[in-house]
Amino acid sequence: MERKSLTLGKLRVGTVLALGAVLLTQAARADPATGTISYQSKAGSIVVEVKNVYLVKGPDEVSGKVIRRLVFSSADLNAKVKACAEMSCADGNLTEGLTVDFVAGPRINYWFVGNGQRVQYSGTAKLEAAHFEVDTPQRLAGKLTLDDSSAGGPKASIDFDATLLKEFAKAK
Repeated sequence: MERKSLTLGKLRVGTVLALGAVLLTQAARADPATGTISYQSKAGSIVVEVKNVYLVKGPDEVSGKVIRRLVFSSADLNAKVKACAEMSCADGNLTEGLTVDFVAGPRINYWFVGNGQRVQYSGTAKLEAAHFEVDTPQRLAGKLTLDDSSAGGPKASIDFDATLLKEFAKAK
């Protein structure tokens, strides 16, 4: 009997450790996003394959009002965003991608960055550029369709599902 009890104990410990490893791995992963951002620069076309999205919340640098920001990236920035102390840091690590700010009003603000931050473009778009299937304080999921290419800006088509990663108290 003792032998079975010891084996069951080892099995339980092993199961708990395996479950813990899975949960830690999932917690450290970025939220999924799929799509592309294209931008025609003077030096040529830039295309960013979006793989990750991060939802953060905090004060806007200009107005001070609390906003929600989606950060779309080709690289996994999860640990870097979690380590940030201020809202501006959340997109400061972005070298290839797009941020979209949802503020009170009829438009959204966005910032495109490519080629290791050597190419940047910021603009605004109508709220309709973002279509949400889920829109709660803790989660945004849907599709972003943005086309400012006729004005020299980016064109983006991205499907995403982001849960709130971090809420900031300070803008800078």
